[in-house]
Amino acid sequence: MKKNYMKNFFKLSQSKMKQIIIILFLTSSSVIYGQNYGKIQGNTQLNYQTFQEDLTIGALHHPAYTSGYTNLLYTNQKIIIGVRLEGYHNVMPGTGLEDFEGIGIANRFIQYKSNNIDVTMGNFYDEFGSGLIFKTYFDPNLGIDNSINGLRLKIKPISGVYITALTGKQRNTWKENESDSLFFKWKRPGYMYDEEDNFHGLVSGINTDISLNEIIFQNWNSIINMGASFVTKHETDNDPIYNFPENVGAFNGRFNISKNNTSINIDYAHKINDPSSDNNLIYQNGNGLIINANYSKKGFGVSVGAKRIQNMSFRSLRKGQFQNFNINYITPFTKQQSYSLATIYPYISQPNGEMGMQLDLYYTIPKKSKIGGKYGTHISFNFSNVFDIDQTIPEDNEGINQRGTLGYNSSPFKIGENKLFQEINIEISKKINKSIKINGAYINLMNNDKILESQILLENQEHEKIFANIFILETLLKLPKIGKMRSSMNTQIQHLRTKQHLGNWAMGLIEYKLSKWFISIQDMYNYGSPDKPHYYSISSGYNKGSHRISLTYGKQRKGLFCIGGVCRDVPASNGFTISLTSSF
Repeated sequence: MKKNYMKNFFKLSQSKMKQIIIILFLTSSSVIYGQNYGKIQGNTQLNYQTFQEDLTIGALHHPAYTSGYTNLLYTNQKIIIGVRLEGYHNVMPGTGLEDFEGIGIANRFIQYKSNNIDVTMGNFYDEFGSGLIFKTYFDPNLGIDNSINGLRLKIKPISGVYITALTGKQRNTWKENESDSLFFKWKRPGYMYDEEDNFHGLVSGINTDISLNEIIFQNWNSIINMGASFVTKHETDNDPIYNFPENVGAFNGRFNISKNNTSINIDYAHKINDPSSDNNLIYQNGNGLIINANYSKKGFGVSVGAKRIQNMSFRSLRKGQFQNFNINYITPFTKQQSYSLATIYPYISQPNGEMGMQLDLYYTIPKKSKIGGKYGTHISFNFSNVFDIDQTIPEDNEGINQRGTLGYNSSPFKIGENKLFQEINIEISKKINKSIKINGAYINLMNNDKILESQILLENQEHEKIFANIFILETLLKLPKIGKMRSSMNTQIQHLRTKQHLGNWAMGLIEYKLSKWFISIQDMYNYGSPDKPHYYSISSGYNKGSHRISLTYGKQRKGLFCIGGVCRDVPASNGFTISLTSSF
């Protein structure tokens, strides 16, 4: 009875929600234009890409791909109404975006917001703490939209206490919208019902953040914050073999203290057993611990962090894969690279088990010193490494990670046998004069692809440990004005040296900017591989305020595209790409 009630509630709420938004939007429009009251704002992104066959890089012909979205947000005093039109057409297989093929209203909500209360009905995104047990967000580049469709309440009962409660279902790509003629043949977001119409993926949670300074220590020169969260997901168990928990709960506690130039952050999470496709259906509890300590003063800063993650994959659907149905987010403890060759061998967060540390040092050699020169010299150092966790065979088991068992025993204070990743980064930035600035970087890394198996292999190749050295030299030049228009030039030379995988790479880039215009030419040359392919490209674009349009023609290597430890496969391609972004 409860399942049917919740199922009917969400189906009814989706229909009613659509009607309410339409009525309010039409009413709002008349108010705006009739009384000049309230405002509409939004943003748009459109992408168009062509694909032509290029056997030298393994690129296949494919119909032109189009994607984009438009967000509209109407604000009238304490009322906020939002919708997002989203579409994907001719999605290329193997990108992880295939399930999003279609067009429709992907996001819609109504929000009431005042000083002490905030109520949202519809789709929303949120994050508890660092995201260890709950984080929803939208990233079209990664194909991530794990928004919650339901109800969220935020209150401030007293000064210094902030409470969030929410419940709803995660988006599940598209469903056909046959019964609603208003949107013609458009599609609507789907929410998880299986072939037997069982209700899946209900996510509920409560979060409390407490600022002790606002409550007790108002006159202290220290900042003390605490937080606690609880999140649960419901999924019907119809498995004929295993007895799966229909309700899986996770708890998170946080503590932060800052004084003067020093801060310490502690974030701990615990999750009950959650057999899934990620962990081979084992019944091991999950836990995660993240600790950060920071100190900074003028010209110097240091940051040290450590984490241990065990069985913390948390999805609203136990058979979900890749980026689908993630409830939480594991913060990476590796440097987020931006240079092209430094992104070839990224580290992917391992929610099933990882433990590691990261050290960041920043130092500025003072101005007018012998080494610092007239403008000073900035030096940064980063070191990170990641291991797997300790695993031993539990009693009455024949091996580790046996399906339907506890899986393994693990000591929280013992490092695993295998190093998954290690990286050393050294960067030096120096301003030569008013017109010239130079950045240099050296990166030494080890990516244990023998275990991670994240790289695309050549024929007859096997996964192995990858050792690489990367050298980068970047020059930034301020050029004389042309009339009233400023001009500048950016050049890059990069080199990656490795004896494994695809071998050595070289890269060169020249970018010229003239006021709001830019043009760039680059080439990535994989001269260490048997075919020695070039990945050249030429780009041009125009920026004006919050509006940007760019056109690119060139080749793109196949491999991983990563943001914040989350990755998706990108196929090799050769063709044109047009991108338009605008905010209003």
